[in-house]
Amino acid sequence: MKLVLRPLLALSLLAMMISTAHAQPPTPLWSDDVETTDIAVSKDGQYVAVATPSEGRPSEVRFYSRSSATPLWTWSADSFYSVAISEHGEYVAAGGYVWEALDYYVFYWKNARALTGTPDPDWTSNDVGGGIDERCLDMSDDGNYVVACGTGVNVFYWADARHKSGVNVATTWNWLSGSWVEAVDLSSDGDYVVVGTTGPDVAYWKNARSLSGTADPDWQSMELDTAVADVAVSDDGNYVAAATGGAPGTVYYWAGARSLSGDPSATWYSGEETRHTSIDMSCDGDSVVAGASGGVFFWGGARGLTGKPQDPSWDYFTESIISDVAINDAGTYVAAVDDVFIDTLFFFDRQGNLLWEDLEIRGDMLSMSCDGRTLAVGHFAPETVWLLDTGYSSPCCGVTPVGGVVSTPTAALIAVAPFVAFAGLAVAVAVAVAVVVVFAKKRAA
Repeated sequence: MKLVLRPLLALSLLAMMISTAHAQPPTPLWSDDVETTDIAVSKDGQYVAVATPSEGRPSEVRFYSRSSATPLWTWSADSFYSVAISEHGEYVAAGGYVWEALDYYVFYWKNARALTGTPDPDWTSNDVGGGIDERCLDMSDDGNYVVACGTGVNVFYWADARHKSGVNVATTWNWLSGSWVEAVDLSSDGDYVVVGTTGPDVAYWKNARSLSGTADPDWQSMELDTAVADVAVSDDGNYVAAATGGAPGTVYYWAGARSLSGDPSATWYSGEETRHTSIDMSCDGDSVVAGASGGVFFWGGARGLTGKPQDPSWDYFTESIISDVAINDAGTYVAAVDDVFIDTLFFFDRQGNLLWEDLEIRGDMLSMSCDGRTLAVGHFAPETVWLLDTGYSSPCCGVTPVGGVVSTPTAALIAVAPFVAFAGLAVAVAVAVAVVVVFAKKRAA
């Protein structure tokens, strides 16, 4: 009997070791005691931009590296509401207000990683007429295209942003909606724009980089039930998701977005009638996550779904409100934060397994690096910005290193990863079996 039990125990211990090796808690990299109106981490996870409100101290854009809670630089205005950052942190945009001028602007910094002190922005937009709030400012990966909303009924777009300078920089194109614009998202190359309004409707532009003047959307879907809380578009612009925040609230999804026109119906919509706060999708549009009053909802294989309603692949219910969600490029990891009653930060895998939760790190806004390894958490009050190493990562979608060499595409790496993992597991099991055989021979002798 002992001859059988000890090898089985060895195998059990090995399985536990393999499982435990993947159950890593988050590692706080740093924290800074500042109130936050918006937060953005670069896709490579190396830089963080933060907007702070004018609550007892000057409102600032604060720019950090991954290695320190001391900002590399800061810049003050009367009030900042939003920030955006390029793929490697070279470019930063912020939406803010200047009391003296009584105007609202987009501010833009070039070479942000090399700046120090309190550098003035390289350019400032013309007055956009209202506050550009969180979820209403975005930037292409290369920093060359910027889109903004949240100033009432307007959408603003700046092309060739890296080469502009001066003040009162005019928009390349704009659009006047018939209702308040609540959220905007931009494809990674800046060529596709999606916005959500109180209409309620979702509007979509293709070839955004070549438009000018007043640009009407290529399509505008009006089947939504209540005002849009958040929107997301895939990197290639072909998949769009929107979450509505009223009662009942719904998640809507449009496949083949680049070929749609007119007032298209959603390909599918959710059956969860709840007030949504946020939505995010993987780079290829195949994984969608939504935060809502009462939980987190996830749809895998989203591009191939057609159900009306379409139940989520998994959900995680809470007794409070999920204020924000984030997903990595590959759709393998999801972060969610609850900031109303239980103040919890959650981290899941794509199967819905809760990998860890943290009751100490409070937040109401999230930004995740493309690989899922770096998570930035902002909180309005009590004031704290956190930067965390999640303990988990997956390959990004074609993120280019600073030197300019294109990295291995995500799809290829994801396809190989399971086999690599299986090979590693096979080796580990083979070693265990060898140990068992040796042990058995010694016992027999």
